[in-house]
Amino acid sequence: MRRIARVPLTKKTAFYLARKQGEVDGGSEARKVWESARRTKTMREVARSLSTMTGRRQRCMYCEDSRATQIDHFWPMARFSGKTFVWPNMLWLCGGCNQTKGDRFDLDKMGKPLLIDPTTEDPWDYLFFDPHTGIVTARVDPDSGLPDPKGQYTADSGVLPINIEPVTDGRARVYRSLRRAVQRFLDRAPQTADRTALQAELLEEIRDHDDYGLARWYFRRDGRTFPPFSELRNRHEDVWQAITAQLGLD
Repeated sequence: MRRIARVPLTKKTAFYLARKQGEVDGGSEARKVWESARRTKTMREVARSLSTMTGRRQRCMYCEDSRATQIDHFWPMARFSGKTFVWPNMLWLCGGCNQTKGDRFDLDKMGKPLLIDPTTEDPWDYLFFDPHTGIVTARVDPDSGLPDPKGQYTADSGVLPINIEPVTDGRARVYRSLRRAVQRFLDRAPQTADRTALQAELLEEIRDHDDYGLARWYFRRDGRTFPPFSELRNRHEDVWQAITAQLGLD
């Protein structure tokens, strides 16, 4: 998973969504209004906006393994009709994640969602990645020793199929590809007088393997302490900065 930036809608599209939400708020059945609206040109534009948020491969905002094709309501429409046509409540998911999630949506004691919203939260604030298994788990609080509630609900409750074998295998393969790319650079850099081409090659490989949010994990979060990523950071700070700039990391 990765943090996803939400794009703005055109004024025309935003007005349309507000008008449709007004119908629901006025007493019309949310499901009927939604089913009627989703076939319109405007809602197709909404879907295109969501797809652009996921990048060139248009992967699911949760598993990032399958191509996303469906609009999902983060706060489920069946339980929270007041958010049916609210733009910040719409996500772009694959059929598997959308179907598994369904109307499952638990809240904490403060009434806040336990499920991570990748368009408003950085998933790696709540999750930890095991490179050997490809599994994501809840981040553990070092003081209490307890797993993060949001991370635990998102990764371990079964509300999303993000740790099924095809997905974990994909993460493990991406990790190996990133590791090999970095190690090749480290092995070749001492023998290369002009590193321009070598650096460009590394940046291209990282861009090509920026799947599952793992590039951010290894070049910004906990993974940067793992070799060979830590070695690259310590020995080639300029290259490290170029990578983080490419990934748009702050």
